Order: sequence, then C-alpha cells, then structure tokens
Amino acid sequence: MTAFIPPFCPRPGCEHHREAPGFRYHAYKPWGAYATKAFGPVPRFRCTACGKTFSSQTFSVDYYAKRVVDYEDLAGRLSSCECLRAMGRSLGLSSDSVSNRIARAARQAFAVESRLSRTRVLAENLAADGFETFCVSQYHPNNIHLLVGSDSQFVYAANLATLRRKGRMTEGQKRKRWRLERLFRPPPRAVERAFGQIAAECLRVLADEPRASLTLWTDEKADYRRALAAEPCVAFLAKEGRLVHRTVSSRAARTRANPLFPVNYLDRELRKDLHEHVRETVCFGRNINRQMERLALYIFAHNYRKRYRIPNDRRSHAEVAGYDPRRIAVELKLVWKRRAFLSLTETTPSMRDSWLRLRETPLKKGKDYLPRYAAA
Repeated sequence: MTAFIPPFCPRPGCEHHREAPGFRYHAYKPWGAYATKAFGPVPRFRCTACGKTFSSQTFSVDYYAKRVVDYEDLAGRLSSCECLRAMGRSLGLSSDSVSNRIARAARQAFAVESRLSRTRVLAENLAADGFETFCVSQYHPNNIHLLVGSDSQFVYAANLATLRRKGRMTEGQKRKRWRLERLFRPPPRAVERAFGQIAAECLRVLADEPRASLTLWTDEKADYRRALAAEPCVAFLAKEGRLVHRTVSSRAARTRANPLFPVNYLDRELRKDLHEHVRETVCFGRNINRQMERLALYIFAHNYRKRYRIPNDRRSHAEVAGYDPRRIAVELKLVWKRRAFLSLTETTPSMRDSWLRLRETPLKKGKDYLPRYAAA
C-alpha cells in the first residue's frame, strides 16, 4: 500500500499538475487510507501546494468503479462483433456498465494516440470518405468520416455528421420524417463542416511528413471540395502545391488498385466487426456519443493490435504507418494502468467532442451525462 508514489497533483489548477521529462512530484504527504472490496486498502495523500486530497485510485483507469474489468478483453470482444448485452452476460455486468468501461477505454485510447502522434514519421498519402450508418433510427442517418493511410490503412482521424434521411420513401415515411424533424433536424451542411475537421487533420499529418507534399484522395462529392476550400490553411497549401486533392468516382471497382481502397477496406471491417453497423441488424446505436466511443476503441484495436496482413506481415497498422514499435510497446503496456487526464492530453477537435460527449443525439433531451472526473 505504501509503495505507491503519486506522479503529479491531479488538480488541474495546481502548479504540480504536469508531466514533463525530469519532473518529480514531492509536494505531498500521506493522508491516511480507506478500505474497498474491489481494490483492498487504498492510500490517500494531500498536496501541500494546493491542499487537494486524493488517493492512488485517482490515477487508476478504474477510478470510481466498483468492479474490475479486463479492458484488453473488452476491446477484443467489441472488435469481434459482440454486442453490449452479450458482453454484459459474459462479464457479469449491465449494458450500462459495459458502456461505462468502453467510455473509459476510449479516453485511454485518445491519450495513447495523442502521445504517439508527436513522434511519428510518415511517408504515405491519405484517403478519406464517409461511412454511412445511423443512430436512434433510420430516420437519423449519419456519416462517419475516416482519414486513412493509403499504404498502412492506419486511421488518422474519424468524426461524425448527422444527416437528413434521403432516398425513396413512401408518403407515410415522408410524413413521419416531417413529424420527427419538428423535434430534431440535423444542422445544415453537416458533411461539409465535419469534413473540415478531416482537412485540419491533414495539416497535422503534413507537418509530420518528410516529403514536401501530400496527396489526399476522396470521391467526387462536392461537399469535400467546399470543405477543403473553406479551410484557409488547407486552401493555401493546396495553392502552393503541398496538399494535392485528387478524386475518383465512388462507382469505381473497389479493388486494391482503387485509390480509395483504404477507406473501402475500413468500411468492410466496420460492417463485419462492429455489431451496430452490420446490415439489417437488430443492434444499432441509441446514442451518438457512445457510438463514437465504441468506434474510438475499435480504431485503437485496429491501429495498434491488429496485424497489418495475416499471416505474412506481423506488424501492426501503426508500425507500417511509421510509428516507433518500441514506443508502441511501452504505451500498450501501460495503457490500462494509469488514467488519462484531459488537461494533460493534446486532443484534436473530434477527440475532444468524443471525450466530453459534446455531440447531440437525435430526439434526446438534454446533454449526455459526463462524470466530473472525466473532464479533469
């Protein structure tokens, strides 16, 4: 119990709330202990700089949890087309508890990606497209935009745009859509706005590139062209020839010779691996933010755990993309041991929206509940 050494003060406003090379936290003193059924005796401490008290559990992924769950097993079950209730039956948890653990794991995944992306050395082009699914009902479809490495199939970014139902409908379906849209109507130009975040992520990737230019492949959707033109930095780099936007027809054969093969491949994987996206399934998302948390955990498993090619290439997609295998091994060893803090994590806008559950779920009243410690 006494072997635990606090790495820093958990209070965001404290001067000792930081992680840096060579930093050693000494401004604390023991403050008793308390007993728990799940974790045994837990030591407490008090920061002498800000006066905040905390325990060793404050730094645990299972902070405030009453049951211990194997997060690696959870990620594997989620990526193997197992639904929430099936996971709950196997683990002895309710579906809400399973969702809670997936949310914790998703925040850990964001923190790992944030740290590893600082040192990546990339040398590949990118492909981007939207994966169409739905949440709540088929009257509320959405596009999950994916930015994927052309060679590695590594997912660099993902975000979501809720759409208005389109396509052929009966008169009864049109009337029902009209009634539902009186309660919730998606924001206009949602695809264009969401793809703007993908364009911004291209700038981050381009900053890592050893080459002078980067090619982004998309289909011929006009929303994508408008989104790229609306981002001033992206438009400037495109004018300078550093960011080249190329298009290919969405009706072209989905072979490996197709420049959009990376996103087409991810579409297939999502359809077969995540139960809520399987065609004509009875399992579907009921909450936008939880849907994105499940996607984040799946992408983490895809990028860092899944082999690039089976059985010929044992590397992960991240290693093929240029991430350091030694740093990946260190991060994966510690990912479920220390809780990630938002205040110490450099996040993209899409990551932050998922972390803080800022997206709006169709027909839902009020904002999603977010534990106070999750925003620390």
